[in-house]
Amino acid sequence: MEAEWCEALPRLRERVGERNFATWIEPIQCGRDASGLRLEVASRFFQEWVSRHFLTTIHDVLAEGGRRSPALRVVVRELAGACGATSRAAVGAPPLMRRPKIGHLVEHYTFETFVVGAANETTYRAARAIADVPGRRFNPLFVCGGVGLGKTHLINALAHELLTHSPSRRVACLSAETFMNSLITAIRHDQMAAFRDRFRALDVLILDDVQFIAGKERTQEEFFHTFNALYAAGRQVVLTSDKPPHAIAELEQRLRSRFEGGLIADIRPPTWEMRLSIVIQKAAGQQVDLPADVADVVARCSGPSVRELEGALARVLATEALCGIPLSVEMARQVLAPVTPCVEPVSVETVQRVVSEHFRLSIADLTAHARTRSLAFPRQVAMYLSRTLAEASFPSIAEKFGGRDHSTVMYAVRTMEQRRQQDPQTGNLLSLLETQIRSCPAP
Repeated sequence: MEAEWCEALPRLRERVGERNFATWIEPIQCGRDASGLRLEVASRFFQEWVSRHFLTTIHDVLAEGGRRSPALRVVVRELAGACGATSRAAVGAPPLMRRPKIGHLVEHYTFETFVVGAANETTYRAARAIADVPGRRFNPLFVCGGVGLGKTHLINALAHELLTHSPSRRVACLSAETFMNSLITAIRHDQMAAFRDRFRALDVLILDDVQFIAGKERTQEEFFHTFNALYAAGRQVVLTSDKPPHAIAELEQRLRSRFEGGLIADIRPPTWEMRLSIVIQKAAGQQVDLPADVADVVARCSGPSVRELEGALARVLATEALCGIPLSVEMARQVLAPVTPCVEPVSVETVQRVVSEHFRLSIADLTAHARTRSLAFPRQVAMYLSRTLAEASFPSIAEKFGGRDHSTVMYAVRTMEQRRQQDPQTGNLLSLLETQIRSCPAP
């Protein structure tokens, strides 16, 4: 096996996660021929999955440290000996319909493949509005949310849409780490003028994982001036982070102030309906007609993030393809049992306890029939979170909040959904409470 592939394996494990590494990367056998590295896999399904989901990551890892990445081919193992460089069994890096001027896009991360629901609708609509008229509204757009919830998918979709409307538009979609590495290279080779011209001439700058620049003084300094130049020229800036600006430690106050001057939109863990839709859509993208009961098992036996849903589905489909075991509820449960997260169910009582502590109220106050503003808002928050996190029914929530009519709970949920979409402060509050509730054991 090629030495550069062996050296890359630990970094690939870190990039794709233990589950994906064990399922898709570890079984690859690597060799070299006249055209570059040959990644041999067990089947055509395996070949298509690795090419679509991991080839770009493999290419990036091999190119780390400024090295020139070799040409890559993914081939089916039994055909590898008979196939030349132009074999139909070989799959190179997936072509992009359009490439931005800086960075690269994931081909299948589009608005059409982005599942929209209560957890991400506001952010999705903001991105759509920017795609229509960049630089006019929501500038900057700051998208925050946990790992694997779809931030990178959304910004790739935005870049695709921007370039579809105007192929000549100067769009950069890249990670904050890539921005920093480009800066370091420019400093090392005395090319700062070219670096500044390159970024400040953009029409749209989309920077992923901006929290990465926190604590890096020179990078923050350069990005501050880049941001100012683009903003002053009416150019669009879109940023993503795993936390809102105020929660990013070691971020300069002047940057935090500018980030907070636009729209802060959060992406939350997908609801049950969204998780099911994501599983079905991902399977359809692999030309698999997944039975509804199997999709239900995959959605229930995976973690809350989109990435974990994809990994669980991949494990089930790989078992069917590689082992010849038909798709069934029993098969899916057995395959996913070793990787099913042990998560304590959220209860209405847990929601009530956390919300009452946050607002410094007693649970008796929270469930009382008093209608004062100081109690009505916390009560609506608790009812909303009881519905979205505990997934309790409207009648059961009504019963636990002093025996109210279930229509009162329905009104509270609708009210909080609207406030979450329209008021960033309310959205941040709800995200904070959701994190606290999920980290609490059930009483």
